[in-house]
Amino acid sequence: MTSQDFSIKNLLSCLEISQLLESDSGSSIWFAHLNLHDFTEIEIPDGGKIADYLLSEIDLQAVQFFLLLIDRKRLETWTGNSEQVSFQEFIEIKLQKSNHNNKNVTLKKQGSVWKNKLNPETLKEIIAQNPDAPLESVAKNRHAVIVNPEQSLRLEVLNIPKPWGHEGWYTGVEKRGVVKVTDEYGKTELPYALNIFKKQVLADHPESLILLKTLNPVSEDVTGDLYYELHEQKWEVYVVTEIDQTAWPSGTGIIKAGLHPEKIKDYQKIHGSKWVEILLKNFRETINEYEKIRRQIDDSTEDIPNELHEQEIKLRQKASNFVGDCQVKVGDIISFPVFQMHSLRHGIKVIEFQTPHYERLILMFAQKVLTQNHWDTDDALNKMLPVVYEPPELECLHKSSGLLIERFVDFPQFTADRICLEPETIWEDQLDGKYHLLITISGQASIIPKSGSPVKLNREEALFLPVGVGSYRLENTEKIPLICLKAIPK
Repeated sequence: MTSQDFSIKNLLSCLEISQLLESDSGSSIWFAHLNLHDFTEIEIPDGGKIADYLLSEIDLQAVQFFLLLIDRKRLETWTGNSEQVSFQEFIEIKLQKSNHNNKNVTLKKQGSVWKNKLNPETLKEIIAQNPDAPLESVAKNRHAVIVNPEQSLRLEVLNIPKPWGHEGWYTGVEKRGVVKVTDEYGKTELPYALNIFKKQVLADHPESLILLKTLNPVSEDVTGDLYYELHEQKWEVYVVTEIDQTAWPSGTGIIKAGLHPEKIKDYQKIHGSKWVEILLKNFRETINEYEKIRRQIDDSTEDIPNELHEQEIKLRQKASNFVGDCQVKVGDIISFPVFQMHSLRHGIKVIEFQTPHYERLILMFAQKVLTQNHWDTDDALNKMLPVVYEPPELECLHKSSGLLIERFVDFPQFTADRICLEPETIWEDQLDGKYHLLITISGQASIIPKSGSPVKLNREEALFLPVGVGSYRLENTEKIPLICLKAIPK
């Protein structure tokens, strides 16, 4: 059975409660409880569509609020568990009459979702305590976010420890952790918040969003250096936001990427048309030699002799000399398409947008690899682009007084833009059927949706804007320039 096959008859047969609630305040409330626990998530539409279906079947001309509690279950694919998880959605539709004859009705739809199941009778008691704001009362009780498809969702940062420092996730959903959205009522795991009104929030885009995160390496050399790696599926881009002066006193850091241009020149001069084959062969041999020393150190249970440490440093430098040095300052942008070798280094903090893939091939690493028991040197070198790294060229999309918009990547899966606004400048933007991810890197922004409430966004705070927002205004509310990054799926 598909969502198209799931008919009104199925819904109505699952209604366990459908009644008018008495209220001392004068609010007219219709409450319905729908038990869909026996159906899988792929069989039925999202909660917003279900509420619309039921509204079309129930005569609610005199009702102010239509409240729908839905018992559901879903598979949390990111955990790797095969058992489905039970949860509840609570949808409020406020029916607003638009003329004196009460014939035209507009619907204001919003909802909450939680896993800690609530008895319908208990839910009705919570509603009765504040019948003029039923959803707010329930969301506060459940410590759950209120999801409005016309309003942005604030993304909470989830810090994930790494051997070299930590990552700050804004949209990450996997076994290591799940990002939450947050508001004044509580917090909700991102996949659940996205799916309660899935069509209005995501349109036809998958719930695995463009990955947005910060990479925060410690300032110590070697300890704060990331893997030398490349990707077969993942496309990623870095925007440099901080460079630790203790690590890089000049303010210019180095990210390792691509083959070193001097190595290429040397091998072309000596080996001519066979330079690629011989360079990669020598690179592989150098890494393999280094790996033997690295494993000796990593596997040792005794004190490491100074001679071995010195040999490790020498071989590590010999291998890294094959890789190019990309000099970066704060504000610089570095992008890595698939098969591009790279390594972010210590003390260089970046904001990263990437495709939602969790894969990599590790060429080498100056520490013990904790996530796997081997390096992928041969496989990586066989697939690596044997080229000098070139940073992306920025495309100017718009330039006017106090406003500059530049596109810094145009990947097959998403685009990313940098928006620079002078104080008191406003930029109006359209979503055009695609969600937007926004994060500020300087100043303070006010995001004003067409129908929703304004939201303030400070440095390194991020928002998810649902498709249902339609359009919004971005305003610089401080006396310094605002720099905001935006990513949009294709």
